[in-house]
Amino acid sequence: MFIFSAKFLSVRSNIGRPRLEEQQTDLLKAICDIAIYGSAAQDKRQFEAIRSIHTLDELKDALFHQGFKLSRSATYLRLLPRRSNTAEGGRHVNPVPVKLQKATNTKHHDHSDGRFCTSTIRSLEELSSLLGPEEVAFLSQDDKARVVIGLTAANKQSPFLMHIEYRVKLPDHNWVVAQRHKLIPSVTAGIIIKKNGLGKPEAVGYSGPTYVGIRSGKHSSSTAYSHALDFKRLTELEEFAPILRHDGIIKPVVVIVVDGGPDENPRYRKVIQVAIHHFLEHNLDAIFIATNAPGRSAFNRVERRMSPLSRELAGLLLPHDHYRSHLDSQMRTTDEHLERQNFKFAGKTLAEVWGGLIIDGYPTVAEFIEPEASEVDPESLECRDQCWFSNHVRTSQYMLQIVKCDNRSCCSPLRSSLSTVLPGRFLPPPIPLIHSSDGLKAAGKDDHQHFPSLFVAISLDVSKILPKSYLGFKKIPYDLFCPSQTNLVNDRICTTCGLYHASLVMLKEHKKEHKVTAATKKIRPKRVVTRRRNELLVATADGGDLDWLDSDTVDLTGIPMDWAEGVENLNDSHPIIDIEKHLLNPWGED
Repeated sequence: MFIFSAKFLSVRSNIGRPRLEEQQTDLLKAICDIAIYGSAAQDKRQFEAIRSIHTLDELKDALFHQGFKLSRSATYLRLLPRRSNTAEGGRHVNPVPVKLQKATNTKHHDHSDGRFCTSTIRSLEELSSLLGPEEVAFLSQDDKARVVIGLTAANKQSPFLMHIEYRVKLPDHNWVVAQRHKLIPSVTAGIIIKKNGLGKPEAVGYSGPTYVGIRSGKHSSSTAYSHALDFKRLTELEEFAPILRHDGIIKPVVVIVVDGGPDENPRYRKVIQVAIHHFLEHNLDAIFIATNAPGRSAFNRVERRMSPLSRELAGLLLPHDHYRSHLDSQMRTTDEHLERQNFKFAGKTLAEVWGGLIIDGYPTVAEFIEPEASEVDPESLECRDQCWFSNHVRTSQYMLQIVKCDNRSCCSPLRSSLSTVLPGRFLPPPIPLIHSSDGLKAAGKDDHQHFPSLFVAISLDVSKILPKSYLGFKKIPYDLFCPSQTNLVNDRICTTCGLYHASLVMLKEHKKEHKVTAATKKIRPKRVVTRRRNELLVATADGGDLDWLDSDTVDLTGIPMDWAEGVENLNDSHPIIDIEKHLLNPWGED
């Protein structure tokens, strides 16, 4: 017989396991205190430290340090559910007025060019996976939101604990110290390409090393020239050697997906100038720079790196007066040298925070870049004339292509298999397709846009799928089916050679080259019929059609002086020239 002592027994009115709140009575109060006061300043304000709880794991750890022992799921069940009318929401019994807040996509709006841009980037992914990791270097580039000096950094990307009745505010001693007291982190993500992808877009992953170039927001700026310096730095880093190099040299094909801001947009002239410099300096077979549609840059691969970087900023306060304050009572700079020192200290502090970060198993390299050496010298960039530009460069609204030509006196032989994949050298324009009563045709404006893969686009016979109104182009413009550019395409095409340009400014520069070429290479006619004002009616070939040409484009060298003078003295009344004397023997030979 067993006898139980009453002191070891406790009588409960309910059956089942008792709730944790009965054993740990202050649990719910502790959660509320953490949520409400978790972002307040250090209690005694003896140093600049911010206590901040942002994720469920951090809340669980904070409770553990206070003596409360519960699992991660038990912690979550003490919070308000996301939706109370679900089975999972019914498990949240007597929760505290605290909930997990997620970053939302409410600011991501659809854009008419979204599918078009997605098709372009997918084509680059297919090309990269087919050429393989030994021939292609894939990068994703963007500027992170500026990090304020003297204020706690924001943390938009990670879940946030917040009291439903109170908004967490900055402590009263964290004032805005001055305008432009910010740091500019330029983030470049190296992308690993899987072997034997052979045309599969998913072979281009999201993982790889990360580089962050940190600049002073007051003494530097984010420009195409600063990104050029970052690319140069990437070629020197051992962490990026697997991404950019093969057998010790830069891979022959470089693909860069950018944000599309004014410092990165592939149709801007400075960006094109920098890309041409990279192309020539590293003897690349091709360089492609593409961007997403406006408002859709959040889908770039580099954005996957922003969340871990933002997490490290949670509660971080970068001091603006480490060496002593350089501001007066009205927050105006009184000592520029001291200001630069304070900025440098804040930048190096941020670089130390990010420098030891491991993202998906790959390292992060963060550096503060001195304002005096934050950009490449524009005078040092290699440039080429418009004739070279026309043969090697193709511009469009959302992509830039620079590819070697087939002239070996101009470009060295290809180091990659690019010509095998792209027999036309450049990516074909994306053409949406539909099934019509006449078979496979190009989609119209009101049809749903479905863009085929790169390899289908290469094999298409555009003369059979395009409407007759589109067949007059000498070269199919890349932006022909870009919804926002359809009505602007005709105005950006050179009427002489049919080359499409992304802007009217580039088209104007291109046309100057035709005038120079025409002036240096004049036409030598077989015969001249008549003249009006500054034009000559000539036949440029035996038995050919007559054509009016500008008089300054016609070469009259070798024509007898008396006959040439007769041509010059013709009036505008279309006189008849003595054909037997002059036209039958135009060169004056017996």
